[in-house]
Amino acid sequence: MLIQHGADVNAVGGEHRSTPIMWAAQKSFYYIVQLLLQHGADPATLDAQGYNTLHLTTFDGNLFQLIILLHSGIAVDSRDTQGHTSLMWAAYKGYPTVVDLFLKWGADINAVDGSGFTALHWALVRGSFDCVQKLLEYGADRFAKSAEGKTPAITAEETENTDVWRDALEACGFLEDGTPRVGGAVLPFSEWFTGLREKRVVLLRFFFVWPAVMIGAVLIILSRWEVLLAVPIVGVVVAGLHWVATKALEWCPPDMKELYKTVCILPQA
Repeated sequence: MLIQHGADVNAVGGEHRSTPIMWAAQKSFYYIVQLLLQHGADPATLDAQGYNTLHLTTFDGNLFQLIILLHSGIAVDSRDTQGHTSLMWAAYKGYPTVVDLFLKWGADINAVDGSGFTALHWALVRGSFDCVQKLLEYGADRFAKSAEGKTPAITAEETENTDVWRDALEACGFLEDGTPRVGGAVLPFSEWFTGLREKRVVLLRFFFVWPAVMIGAVLIILSRWEVLLAVPIVGVVVAGLHWVATKALEWCPPDMKELYKTVCILPQA
């Protein structure tokens, strides 16, 4: 009713000089946020603290509301007055699903704030294993230095989150010093891929095609040799192909590993 009677959807008020969409976003009234956007509200306006609506929504980790805002066209890498992006805030707040959303939306994973900290630095300040792991999976710079020369490893040490850093590195196939683990779960020729998206595409296609490869190999062997000879050959070939698939599974990100695990139902006593 107020909008229909000419109310200014970008009017500024309150102690923090906030717009109506900022008030609605902080209350998680996403229907009102959507309504205001439809009538010309500007989510990129900064309040007195230097935050826009995307930053304010990130503080609460409201995923659905963030999606609405991103679809409105606000820049995913928009910064507050200290140079922090929403990805940095999500990492600092410890919201791995929000971190994943921003990265899928194209956020700059290695952007730096006014002090030279990246999102990976802030995830380690928080001590969020899931956020650190997610950033490493997407290819965050493991050796990025802040303005004071602090790498993620140093940040982890200073914030007493070394265990989180070490465990996340191990989960993603790296040694404690951040270098790839030789002979470990690091995708071969990983330097050919620029990030997690490309690795996912390769692995998804592999697992989609591999059953057909196994069935095809079995049928070819059975059709060309006598049964007594073909059966042991099939056993060896299937075992070898299964080993290859198992090794490929080691190179998968954790969420893909869960997808391809066979559910084991134990009999009840």
